[in-house]
Amino acid sequence: MTPATTRFLPTAFLELYEQAPERLLFTFVDDEGRDQERLTVAGLAARADAVARALPGWGVRPGDRALLVHPPSLDFVGAFLGCLAAGVLPVPVCPPDPRRAQGVAAFARLAADCEAAVVLTNGEYERARKLGTVAAVFSRQTVRWPDLPWRRTDRGLSDGPPELDWRLPGDPAAPAFLQYTSGSTSDPRGVVITHGNLAAETAANATDLGLGAGSRGVSWVPHFHDLGLISVISSTIAGNADTWLMSPLSFLRRPALWLETASRVGATSTAAPNFAFDLVVRKTTPQQRAALDLSPLRVVLSAGEPVRPGTVDGFLAAFAPAGLAPEAFYPAYGLAECTVSVTMGGRTRLRLAKQALARGEAVPVGDDAPDDAVELVGCGTVTKRDARVRIVDPTTRVPCAPGRIGEIWVDSATKALGYYGRDAESDEVFRARVEGDDDPRSYLRTGDLGFFHGQELFVTGRHKDLMIVHGRNLYPQDVEESAQQAHELIRPGCVAAFALPARDGARDDRVVLLVEIKQGKPDDDQQRDVVRAVRQRVQDDHDVVVHTVVVGRPGTVRKTTSGKVRRAACRQAFESGAVQRAATTLTVSDLRGAGEPLPTRPGQGAQR
Repeated sequence: MTPATTRFLPTAFLELYEQAPERLLFTFVDDEGRDQERLTVAGLAARADAVARALPGWGVRPGDRALLVHPPSLDFVGAFLGCLAAGVLPVPVCPPDPRRAQGVAAFARLAADCEAAVVLTNGEYERARKLGTVAAVFSRQTVRWPDLPWRRTDRGLSDGPPELDWRLPGDPAAPAFLQYTSGSTSDPRGVVITHGNLAAETAANATDLGLGAGSRGVSWVPHFHDLGLISVISSTIAGNADTWLMSPLSFLRRPALWLETASRVGATSTAAPNFAFDLVVRKTTPQQRAALDLSPLRVVLSAGEPVRPGTVDGFLAAFAPAGLAPEAFYPAYGLAECTVSVTMGGRTRLRLAKQALARGEAVPVGDDAPDDAVELVGCGTVTKRDARVRIVDPTTRVPCAPGRIGEIWVDSATKALGYYGRDAESDEVFRARVEGDDDPRSYLRTGDLGFFHGQELFVTGRHKDLMIVHGRNLYPQDVEESAQQAHELIRPGCVAAFALPARDGARDDRVVLLVEIKQGKPDDDQQRDVVRAVRQRVQDDHDVVVHTVVVGRPGTVRKTTSGKVRRAACRQAFESGAVQRAATTLTVSDLRGAGEPLPTRPGQGAQR
């Protein structure tokens, strides 16, 4: 149930319009760090109202799905709120590259999956779509866009005063929009976020992050992903902050732009996945960092990826001269299926016995423990009053004993309705029942593994990604971190680890690593050095022999549009031979064909 004090997002925005129509709500920052466009509450009301009035004339009815295909822009914000105002379900998606037939085909499948009635876009993307399609056809690619009407939301709409005769929600269970998952472990699926979910989450954001009048946010996180769409854009629409937005590409081209903007505007909050904190340290100089003033930042939210202790330490140390307070760093855990947040405000670190962790047990050890202990960063506590989070054996569905690692199950007002058009899967994932006690709740199965230490949640990895080697649990992100530290040519964050079933009479699964190297043309000796270094480092850190190492150029490792490694897709590409055939591949070295000395497990020869 949605708390009675919680307001639905369109209603909250209309109240904000009555109270402070001239308040500056959104500012879009260009590649050079300049404020390119501003949008007040009144300006957003006019844009959203124009879209809401245009939709019926385009044949779009309440309850229909509208694909939102906008580059990062304030046009997207107006289209999103306009759909909510008309009772139409917006479906924000990553704009496909029109030059790539594969991306257009994936977009067409998504359009069919959500049964879209219309595609909303702006002039910038419409021009790119036409030019890109011509380029694709010229290069003899077949590009088939879905047979849907395309409508621009940045021109040809009413420019009169807003009427604000909006179709306001009354039922918290009414669907508000579809949030497509990133596809890091499977094909993307449309999560049905209700108005009650969205209202509860934006209210929780205000409480958990200390947001409100005077709060200033800066974000480059993609607008079509849950963190950017809900925690940033929707929260701003609700009046929780005034926000400066920029394109993810602007951040990737020059990471310093992110925190330069935060310093310039006196930001009090920002958010990013783990890789961004590493990247901004690597791509800035001490002189650049010292010139910033980050002392106003109260919350630096880290979510969307496992939070690495080394990342936290490196980031805080690098930006301490800029006045960044260590307590501002704010690890959290969430997922689209729970309208983003599950726990907030991690404050604890644990060192765990590695051997116990491999058995599925979380056994804390002291600072004097062996160097091979594993350190984890806590993801905070359950802050929503109505929520319950349990650790459950994913096979038996029986609650785990304290200290035992299991699947994280969640029930709260932000638990989404299910996956659009997938009733059976929705029952399995969103309405799971715990065995062995009288708990009447039904739970969301997150697919993530973790445990509680005191009141704080620690996340250890994905259940589907878990590798079982020599009878031990091995988390791919730990192997990937070891591999990327093995050689200076390896690109940080561009390693994928997965296991394949044993073959040729071997007893254990085969561990495979896809490793991207930095731009350039390494010679054969350098490539062999990378393979040797990766195998040796993984064996030293994890007592595991890597069966196959693929050394590739940038693009070899499959990722989501938010930068997460798609291990399942990497495994599928390897099994199909697509990775080995790709032009990006430089070396494929396995234990039978490497032609080099191979590491061995203690007491064993190399498997051949």
